[in-house]
Amino acid sequence: MNATMRAVRGHRRGGPEELVHEVAPKPVPGPGDVLVEVRAASVTPGELDWDATWTDSFDGGSPRLPVVPSKEVSGVVAELGHGVTEFRPGEAVYGLIPFTRDGAAAEYVTVPAAALAAKPGSLDHERTAALPLAGLTAWQGLVTHAGITPGQRVLVH
Repeated sequence: MNATMRAVRGHRRGGPEELVHEVAPKPVPGPGDVLVEVRAASVTPGELDWDATWTDSFDGGSPRLPVVPSKEVSGVVAELGHGVTEFRPGEAVYGLIPFTRDGAAAEYVTVPAAALAAKPGSLDHERTAALPLAGLTAWQGLVTHAGITPGQRVLVH
């Protein structure tokens, strides 16, 4: 097994001009994690401005450099961490990577199993990688804030 991969990384806080494409250590899945072979990734607007992208917390904690951006991923399960039973190697998955972890702008990324789901069969990896944050935002708007319940209808313009 190769211990390295190609990744886009930032070695100091900033915008896209601070990102470099380079060889990096291949991540190893910890307990509860899934190693995903990335097929597509999505960068959310403003992601490089978030404290959590560059630190270990949402409020400007300790720096975590270098970082790999892109918190939305679609790919294939490459390896399972200890205790993961809901996925199998070779299974297509997608998800939203926790903001304080390295992202999917790489050949491989580790993601908590709880943050992944089976990739929709009707979508390719590129379209699937664009779903997690936008989908979660839409769900929160409809369910949490608007109080939509099963059986109700919503008109989307």
